[in-house]
Amino acid sequence: MAPKKPISVTLDPEVLEELQRLVEAGEASSLSALINETMRSRVERQRRAEQARQYVEENLLGGRPLTDEELVEARGMLAASKARSDARRRGAAA
Repeated sequence: MAPKKPISVTLDPEVLEELQRLVEAGEASSLSALINETMRSRVERQRRAEQARQYVEENLLGGRPLTDEELVEARGMLAASKARSDARRRGAAA
């Protein structure tokens, strides 16, 4: 594994406060660890989204690439689905 590289980031104050709260609550060992974990998750989501897009294009569309309009529509459908799931979770927690 390559050694980690230090960088400098600028965060909104409320984001930094929440991250510090998570570290203090034991959710992560440090701010660096929490940010690294979060960014690793984001990169993995992007990788899986690209794999899904390639699968759709190759297996469902016969090699035809998705149009920009289809990608926008798909993103909207996913966002709506996520919003419904988040609302159900919030309702169940209440």
